Amino acid sequence: MTDERGPRPPHRHGHHALVLLCVLAHSALTGCRVAVSLQALALGAPAFAFGALLASFAIVPTLASLAMGRWVDRVGTRRPVLAGLALQLAGLALAAAWPQSLGVLAVTALCTGAGYSMALLALQRQLGQRDEPQRSAAFASFGIGTSLSIGLGPFVAGHGLAGGGAAFTFALLAGFVLLAGLGAAFGRRGLRGSGSGGAASTASTGGVVLHDAALRRILVADLLMALGWNANGFLLPLFAAQQGWSAATVGDLGAVFGLGVGLVRLGSAAWRRRVGDWTTIRATLAVAAACFLLLPLLPTLAWTLLLQFVLGAGLGIALPSVMALLHARSPAGRHGEALGLRIVMLNASYLAVPLLLGGLGAAAGVTVLLWSLGGGLSLGAAVLRRG
Repeated sequence: MTDERGPRPPHRHGHHALVLLCVLAHSALTGCRVAVSLQALALGAPAFAFGALLASFAIVPTLASLAMGRWVDRVGTRRPVLAGLALQLAGLALAAAWPQSLGVLAVTALCTGAGYSMALLALQRQLGQRDEPQRSAAFASFGIGTSLSIGLGPFVAGHGLAGGGAAFTFALLAGFVLLAGLGAAFGRRGLRGSGSGGAASTASTGGVVLHDAALRRILVADLLMALGWNANGFLLPLFAAQQGWSAATVGDLGAVFGLGVGLVRLGSAAWRRRVGDWTTIRATLAVAAACFLLLPLLPTLAWTLLLQFVLGAGLGIALPSVMALLHARSPAGRHGEALGLRIVMLNASYLAVPLLLGGLGAAAGVTVLLWSLGGGLSLGAAVLRRG
């Protein structure tokens, strides 16, 4: 970490508290996505409206994450984290109060997507303000922690809706954010990632990316993985509804996906040392493609559970590689800006996937979409054959 007097070494184990904040906030986000999608289906939202509602999670991060990243570079960690958690909490509280309104669900999606992205930018930037091997250890812990939240959020949402209803579920998810906010407010000494204190970088978006081919390749690979991740989150409730499965079953499928992510990340550091980051990324794309191609051919619950576990393992192993490569290639003093650009790209995919697939799904059906996605990721793995 740095301050006005120069470098300051981080506490050796200080990243665990930051990871815990990420886990709580991310659990609320992933649970909110499932709760909003299932509640919208229960309210009878048509396919395109359903897609537009889920796309609302990504609108603000797509438009504003680059500016958020520059702000984080200036002011440091604490203020963006607290502001982001407050926005996330407000959105979930609205849905808990008025869960029967599609308009309120859209506002909830906007607030939770924007708030989580703001907090995540600041927390990831502070995690990266370390020297190797502490940075690798921090991102390995981050990967393991967020793998828990990937499964925990959907599990809580699915079973909360089945057992307590929508208002109860959104209030429960708001409790995760409240815990994170209290931890951030009372543990402010841990949120000391410093900012530059000066003017924001005036470089254009291209100034971060276009002059470094390696950074471009990292972001393109990350975007392809995000397409698979986001499409699965969008298509899984539709596929489950097509099979007549319950909300609790959707929650269980999300939990199994998260379990696959978590288990594979326990060994991700050893895997990276053995095979390298770019081999890991190519393997991720190939495994995800195979899962999407097989899912319509094996529509039983047992096979779907297995494929969700394998898909989670495939997509989950690459995050530490992406984050390590991104921080290594980011321009000095502009890590927040580069992270902001990454979030812009990831949320642009999350914005496009529901809108595009919502319209195509109504016309072509879920099976065609799954096969098209598998083919596209196979092509991506082939194109990125060289790291």
